[in-house]
Amino acid sequence: SLSGSDHEVHTGVVIVLPKVPDPKTKQSPLVHSFSVTTRVKFAKLTDATIKAYVATKEPMGKAGAYGIQGMAGSFVSSINGCYFSVMGFPIHEFSAELAKMIEDGTLKC
Repeated sequence: SLSGSDHEVHTGVVIVLPKVPDPKTKQSPLVHSFSVTTRVKFAKLTDATIKAYVATKEPMGKAGAYGIQGMAGSFVSSINGCYFSVMGFPIHEFSAELAKMIEDGTLKC
């Protein structure tokens, strides 16, 4: 149960560059991966609130059975980490990883 508790959301990203050789193997493709972990705290929810949320069908088909960008965002009392990672794609971290790859010469612009 998420109600009244903390949980971690882990998001993994893989960047595959088919025409860029890996600096270690000197062969293509370059495959670079990273993950982001965000801690999410849910407020204590009443049974009626949970039933009403489930009745909306919003949680169906979602990892963790909620979308922070939807109605369930009102259940979140705090996050420690990346909001966009919880949503599904850590855009800031992705941009930072690309910048590192450009700075170290792995990726040419």
